[in-house]
Amino acid sequence: MRVYIGYKYRNFKDKEELKVLLGRISDELTSLEHKTFVLGRDLFQWKHHTSPSKSIKPILSNMHKNDVFLAIIECGNKSSGLLFESFCAKILGKKIILAIKKGVNPKPFTYFSKDIIEFENYENLLVSVKERFKDL
Repeated sequence: MRVYIGYKYRNFKDKEELKVLLGRISDELTSLEHKTFVLGRDLFQWKHHTSPSKSIKPILSNMHKNDVFLAIIECGNKSSGLLFESFCAKILGKKIILAIKKGVNPKPFTYFSKDIIEFENYENLLVSVKERFKDL
């Protein structure tokens, strides 16, 4: 199965920690023989791009190629990129799994999916992701 991993980049305080977290999630999924796609890593090699319009076509193209959209929601701040990715996944009929940190208001993302992994910390998230994806 192919998994597109979405996340809130601008609102994540420690960008290096985010890169490590996404790499660990990707590694867990790869260990289960899934393929993963992370936009910032796989397309932009973690280089900052200032124009959101540069992401629209690659998001659509890669969302088509993937079976599942895993959205990591660790803070309540707005994210138009993650919202756009969720919208694309919904329209394309992809399975959407929301990984939501406890205490974070998940709206508007719960409009796209009720399939939720709730996590307290990143270690808990990694265990939960592995458990959820082992039978997919």
